[in-house]
Amino acid sequence: MDARRDVEHGRVSDDGSNLGRQAQKSKNTREKILNSAISLIKEGGFSAASASRIAERAGITWGAAQHHFGSKEDILDAVMAISHERFIASVSAPHLRQGTLADRVDAFVDCMWAHYQDDVYLAGLEILLASRDGNPGSTAAFDLRGKEHVKTLHEIFHDSDLSDEQLQEALIFVHCLLTGLTIEKVLEQQLRGEQRHLRRCKLMLLTAISNV
Repeated sequence: MDARRDVEHGRVSDDGSNLGRQAQKSKNTREKILNSAISLIKEGGFSAASASRIAERAGITWGAAQHHFGSKEDILDAVMAISHERFIASVSAPHLRQGTLADRVDAFVDCMWAHYQDDVYLAGLEILLASRDGNPGSTAAFDLRGKEHVKTLHEIFHDSDLSDEQLQEALIFVHCLLTGLTIEKVLEQQLRGEQRHLRRCKLMLLTAISNV
């Protein structure tokens, strides 16, 4: 009888659809909160993403935001995690594992450059720079020395005889170069000679991967 009353009042359903709707609603709210933080950082830098402004832009109270994330730091960590997940997804694309070594180097640098122009990455970079002294745990999402990155590089450049350490060094080099170009593009709102810079990066990576 109690279960039937719950169904009649919409609290549960035989197929769990109400539970499904609640989960989707929660997911949508979390996405709004994250998008709010990302857009605020994009528009005004890290300092613009205060707890109250994140909640206001998401159209909820800060208490509701805390219900979903707990703290502002948890929101920022989630942004970092999303950026990392997107990077892993992008470098897992099958086309990066096809063609000649030069083809794969070109595709890999283009893939990284596209990722570094993404709003989520840019927000993550701002978060990392702002929290480098106060929250070292956030740097985990930008750690390029992880085993998954080495595994991915070996898959893409399977015909290279470089060691794990050498591949990591090549990746860090590309990361530093492209991050610098990204910062220049953000500050100047454009990047003169963008394609020339990318060609140089590809040539240097090809040289490193070829171990010549």
